Amino acid sequence: MQAYDAIIIGGGASGLIAACALARKGRRVVLLEKQDRVGRKLLSTGNGRCNLTNLGADAGDYHGSRQAARAALKAWPPKKVLAFFDALGIPSTADEAGRAYPMSHQAASVLDALRLGCDEAGATTLTGFRVTRLIPQGGGFEARAEDGRSVRGRLALVCTGGLAAPKLGACGDGYRLLEALGHALIPRHPAIAALKTAPEAVRGLKGIRAEGELSLLADGETLRVEAGEMLFGEGSVSGIAAMQLARQAGDALRAGSPCALRLNFTPGIDPEALLVKRAEELPRRALEDFLNGIVPKRLGQALVRDAGLDMALPAGRLDHAALGRLAGRLGGWRLPVLGTMDFDQAQVTAGGASLKDFDIRCLRSLRVPGLYAAGEVLDVDGDCGGFNLQWAWSSALLAADAMDGALSNSTR
Repeated sequence: MQAYDAIIIGGGASGLIAACALARKGRRVVLLEKQDRVGRKLLSTGNGRCNLTNLGADAGDYHGSRQAARAALKAWPPKKVLAFFDALGIPSTADEAGRAYPMSHQAASVLDALRLGCDEAGATTLTGFRVTRLIPQGGGFEARAEDGRSVRGRLALVCTGGLAAPKLGACGDGYRLLEALGHALIPRHPAIAALKTAPEAVRGLKGIRAEGELSLLADGETLRVEAGEMLFGEGSVSGIAAMQLARQAGDALRAGSPCALRLNFTPGIDPEALLVKRAEELPRRALEDFLNGIVPKRLGQALVRDAGLDMALPAGRLDHAALGRLAGRLGGWRLPVLGTMDFDQAQVTAGGASLKDFDIRCLRSLRVPGLYAAGEVLDVDGDCGGFNLQWAWSSALLAADAMDGALSNSTR
């Protein structure tokens, strides 16, 4: 049986870049992926454009172990990661928000570059290899697959991802492997996911998009405010602005705090002054069409209904109290938050393997010599906008550097 310098379990973003980095340093690497091809989830990132990173990423953009995020970002900040990709033939471009993409704006380009980088540097990739046991033995490791195959290596890196997007292969294998080796697990929950609300509150709004400001309230207190697009579904509100609130909403609900969304469709504008002026200019306009042009028509009608007003009433007949109620919905419509969508509709996993069991300076296990972990399997998750891929890259490259150093020290 061939022995490798490093066994890398998981052929996603972290596994691919770690295998590529180690192989380019001359190490004998085997990359094990349970599916029939590597990088499936990577292809879906950034709506297929692959939001490689965010140039402004810092520890404050992360949850879970921010200390680990800070250490990884210090070792491999966004510009250094982009330089790594540039060396692989992937130049990048960034938008005004700091979100960096491959110049091709195709996630497939990034996957091809990583896959080819592994192949050209001599890394071995084994697909259809689902690791069911990782066994420390003889100063190294044996990784055994469910089909009976096995490989051996001096070091092992677990970067199998989390539980989000099971249709793309997520299943939690890495948690089981690490737990079997004595690592503690932080409870896992969906992050960056649509928020569930009362179906009757958003009935008829499926597919409607609107811009505005969303506030997450728990026990009446504002936890977080996000601005951007919101998308209504059947009993849900999604879009980046809403999905950014999922982690805090889930935490608050599990703690027993009732939650609500406050939707402001006129941020920076006095909604009551706007409607008073509008009613003066359009006195014969029926309320069913009164808000059309400020918000999409069906959304405007939902706000009128929620204010308890007659759709057929002409705007000129609204009294001050009625205008105030409608303005209150336009500038602060409240919807109950009943939960978040499950992992099958989430982008990221909150929670994971506890960083208390790892040296955050190199992501080496404090429980099992020679074992490392990186990426979403660990208790770090970021906000939307390139932060989660940055964690995948920087944590994996940090671990790869440490593994390379450990291999060099062991031969002296």
